Amino acid sequence: SAPAMTTTGVWSADKAGFEMKRKSSFSLLDASVRHKTHSSGGPDNQMERLHQLMETYEANDPASIQKSFARHLEYSLACTRFKFTMQDAYRAAGLVLRDRLLESLNDTNAYYREMDVKRGYYLSAEYLIGRHMQNAIANLDLEQNFKDAFEDLGMKLEDLFAEEADPALGNGGLGRLAACFLDSMATLSLPCWGYGIRYSYGMFKQRIMDGRQMEEPDFWIGDGCPFEIPRPDVTYPVRFYGKVEDDGRWVGGDIVQAMAYDNPIPGFDTYNTNNLRLWRACPSKEFDLDAFSSAQFQDAITQRRKAEDLSAVLYPNDATYAGKELRLRQQYFFVSAS
Repeated sequence: SAPAMTTTGVWSADKAGFEMKRKSSFSLLDASVRHKTHSSGGPDNQMERLHQLMETYEANDPASIQKSFARHLEYSLACTRFKFTMQDAYRAAGLVLRDRLLESLNDTNAYYREMDVKRGYYLSAEYLIGRHMQNAIANLDLEQNFKDAFEDLGMKLEDLFAEEADPALGNGGLGRLAACFLDSMATLSLPCWGYGIRYSYGMFKQRIMDGRQMEEPDFWIGDGCPFEIPRPDVTYPVRFYGKVEDDGRWVGGDIVQAMAYDNPIPGFDTYNTNNLRLWRACPSKEFDLDAFSSAQFQDAITQRRKAEDLSAVLYPNDATYAGKELRLRQQYFFVSAS
């Protein structure tokens, strides 16, 4: 019979020469020692102390989850033990979960670098990924531990889940298909990332008044998303309009900065965690002080408004020429940045 087909992207931690322990069922709640990746910046002994401080995983037993929750509640969110809301509790629990997602994401990327795998990238204008928390807890195999930890604190996971806003990054079949691709690629341990746009408002939020649908802006990131990772160090300029000089240089026009926001995508029953990188449009010049000083207040923020239009709304109305142009600019923006 023909030999089974294999790919360097589908990998096993056991065969890789080290264990990438992440899930509670694999780590046995023992705060196990992590694999030490090779540093490219000088002798290893220069970073030895830092490696020692970062060499163990976060423990996943209920008591450790509770300690991590209390730490984030007080030190990340500046809440007191006497006064915090259920929204605060959800955000702190999200940060507890994000800590564990980051461990897995960093280990996965380190493994990809060491193995020099061929990578794949999926670009989509929308991702209907659903709420992060419940899916991440299940894929990290931490359901029972989180349940026990928060019930002991007088909270139900279902109440925390209800506090999360549905990321308004997709609309229908195309967005759900793209999200399924991300989950499938992570579960199959394929070295693939997704790329898209970090919309501020999505399409719309539905409200029923007098039996009729009313459409309102869906500002889903208003309270912040504890699962996304802002990357101000990963920013690329994207040029629009302008002209090409005789020597081939592209000059003039408008420049918009594309800033990355990473969203870890954990696979099911695997050590693998991939990434969805979404781009936010930022102005190359935040504020025109000269225009403001001349009482031209609207002109002072023109560049900011034009940039933010790019990542404001999923599928803007294209019934007009300006709407068609905005859609084209959106697609060009995130493809160029990716």
